[in-house]
Amino acid sequence: MVVLVIMGVMATGISLGIDSLRGRDTDRALKRLRLVLEATADRAMVRGRPMAIQFLPDGYRFEALDPDDNWRPLIDPPVFTERTLPGELGWAGLRLDGQPDATSLRLQFGSQAPEYELRVSTPRGEARFTGKANGDVILAMPGRTRS
Repeated sequence: MVVLVIMGVMATGISLGIDSLRGRDTDRALKRLRLVLEATADRAMVRGRPMAIQFLPDGYRFEALDPDDNWRPLIDPPVFTERTLPGELGWAGLRLDGQPDATSLRLQFGSQAPEYELRVSTPRGEARFTGKANGDVILAMPGRTRS
């Protein structure tokens, strides 16, 4: 009987530990996304060439407009590498400049950053990224104050 109680306590501890790690991965992925959204706006402004972030079903990748006006995948580690989202995250919507949700999940940056709201579903609710015209991004995580 004592052995069963000990095993139950250990299983509960391991389960809570794994859930805690998943939560940290989710938070880290959201914070990284906020930073790369800001970096994309900065890079497009500084270089004077449009850039875009393409939201894939399981992650996101970056594209740059080449001199021939074709969108090409950007391979520029470490900031602009293609990323996969943790399994518990998903795209919930993108609203550009106050318009209804965009049908395509693609966000383009140029000499001025667009104003947008990107919503990401998480196990705790929706996280909201609010992009400002100066390139700043405000992240509102479910159940927390803005960061």
